[in-house]
Amino acid sequence: MRPALLTKNLCTLGLGAVLVLAGTVQAAPGTELSTGPANVAPAGGEGLGINQAIRDGEARRGGTSLSTGAPRPLAPRPEYASLPVYVGKVGDQPVRLRLGPKPDERDSVRGEYAGRGAGVRLLAGEWENGAFLMEESDDGTRVSGNWEGSIDASGAVRGTWTDAFNPAIVLPFFIRPLGVLVIPPFDMTPNSGVTYAPPAPKSSISGW
Repeated sequence: MRPALLTKNLCTLGLGAVLVLAGTVQAAPGTELSTGPANVAPAGGEGLGINQAIRDGEARRGGTSLSTGAPRPLAPRPEYASLPVYVGKVGDQPVRLRLGPKPDERDSVRGEYAGRGAGVRLLAGEWENGAFLMEESDDGTRVSGNWEGSIDASGAVRGTWTDAFNPAIVLPFFIRPLGVLVIPPFDMTPNSGVTYAPPAPKSSISGW
């Protein structure tokens, strides 16, 4: 775990919160989560692991500039098909996530999720002391949304989802494990007995 990275991201999200307070809006029912243009890349792409997906996307594009057209929906990744499932909502939209620990990093997750729209969105996140941060990419070449929340004693996470292109668009989210725990429960209650933690990684290979 990299405390400095998490602190940096928390500071960045804190700035986003100031912008949100200046003018928060709610997406209309059925609205696609990301509203940003495809040719804009928000700052912070090196944050939680989505940077690797962005690099992979650029490599597939042969190093050319980002397209000005609408982003193409991503197909589910076969390697994520067996990951544990989380379910919940972002705003009023039901979502289904497949999350698993990164093979080379502690206290972190990778995966994908689907909502009402076509395709899936890539995910990369981390946690520390009950705080949870996650980034998403809707096309593999850009960060399209940021998740910030808190983990409860059951391993569920609740917080806010922020549009990476328009920080004024903020939606509440709630996700919970549908069986296997990936994100460890967090309980500040003395003698709570919550001791779950994922096993230490066995690989030192960097990247996804």
